[in-house]
Amino acid sequence: MRARVEVVAHNMLIRYTFGVMFLLFPTSAFPQVEAAQTSPQEEVLPYNLDAICFKSIHPSQSRLDVFVQIPYENLAFVKTGEDYIASYEVTVDITDSNGRLYSEKLWTESARVALFDESVSSEANSLTQRVFELPPGKYSLIAVVRDNETRASRRIAREIVVPDFAHSPLSLSNIMLVSRLTQTEGKSIMIPLVTSNVGMLADGFHMFFEAYNSDSLSSVMLVTEVWSDEAGRLYEERSEQSLAHGRNQVFVRVDNSSFGMGEYSVKVGAYDGERLLATTARKFVVRWRGIPVAIKDLEQATEQLQYIANTGDVDRINEGATGEERQRRFLEFWKKKDPNPNTQRNEAMEEYYAKVEYANKHFRHYIEGWRTDMGMVYIKFGPPNNVDRHPFDIDSKPYEIWSYYDINHQFVFIDETGFGDYRLTTPIWEIWQRPR
Repeated sequence: MRARVEVVAHNMLIRYTFGVMFLLFPTSAFPQVEAAQTSPQEEVLPYNLDAICFKSIHPSQSRLDVFVQIPYENLAFVKTGEDYIASYEVTVDITDSNGRLYSEKLWTESARVALFDESVSSEANSLTQRVFELPPGKYSLIAVVRDNETRASRRIAREIVVPDFAHSPLSLSNIMLVSRLTQTEGKSIMIPLVTSNVGMLADGFHMFFEAYNSDSLSSVMLVTEVWSDEAGRLYEERSEQSLAHGRNQVFVRVDNSSFGMGEYSVKVGAYDGERLLATTARKFVVRWRGIPVAIKDLEQATEQLQYIANTGDVDRINEGATGEERQRRFLEFWKKKDPNPNTQRNEAMEEYYAKVEYANKHFRHYIEGWRTDMGMVYIKFGPPNNVDRHPFDIDSKPYEIWSYYDINHQFVFIDETGFGDYRLTTPIWEIWQRPR
């Protein structure tokens, strides 16, 4: 007898019963700054979306499982009787490569909690899922979630490729990340990790995928590799996998203890001896609790503190003996600046690194944008109230004047080379300590 595997999620039961049938279950040369009254805020997705392809029971199609996960703090709960209830509507449209609507599903979900604190929790969430049958090919997926209380709607779009699993001796489905895997009465119960963030799973994480064996293979060697764009291959694990004819469920554990904060790709290859038969891959991230999405690397984020921290603060963080200790000290530094210390989010940290990210996108030249003079001023003082640009004056080199009304100061930048390398004409130290 094959083991039964079930997938469950917080606040919603999503069952996958395997072995019988799958019924249910992703610079411009001239820097520009926009005058504004407020600093840019970090773009935080209002919900999480994952789309995973499996082999369908229909020979000419593949199956696409779409998961939508919404944190309770992004839903409007209303006191109803003894409980708090939220209701939302989900629409998922799938269009083909020619932009024609191929499939659409619309449904309503609700969430119910007993306590108000649960209704504003960033840890609890509502998870919903739908299944689409699609011919192999390229598609665009658009998900819209509308809160039925506030009528506010948010949209997420993804480009997806639906593989053909039907015409290979061996093929592998997409990878589902698993946040928790348990065994109960001979059944494997897993909770999908829709966020793709494995940073909170300190003991490693599991991946689930299917192997479709239409050949007479009795086993394959699975080679799991983890890569980063900066460091190359960071991890490799080999394991022997027995195969039955047809559909096989596979779990692979990855030890993420050595992965720093950042973005990664995991790839699994199935080998018969030296012969590669099939591969599957996906991206995931490592992000620790309380760290904004704009921060990709803790060492670099610490270095970028120079516009807001003194040398002693930076040295103390860097002198931490382990990555965990440096992370703790980094968060301690920002905790002192948190305007709302009783919440999970640190708005001051989010705003600061959103400005760093903006500077990197708009002021990069020979060096990273946050290191340039324009980047330094922008990060320290935010967007100017007014920008006076002079890129083509006949009697002068290109220059810009940034005006800040609240500190009663103007910064003048001149491009001496004509290649967009704008430098401050006067020192900044005289107004560095002025309150913003």
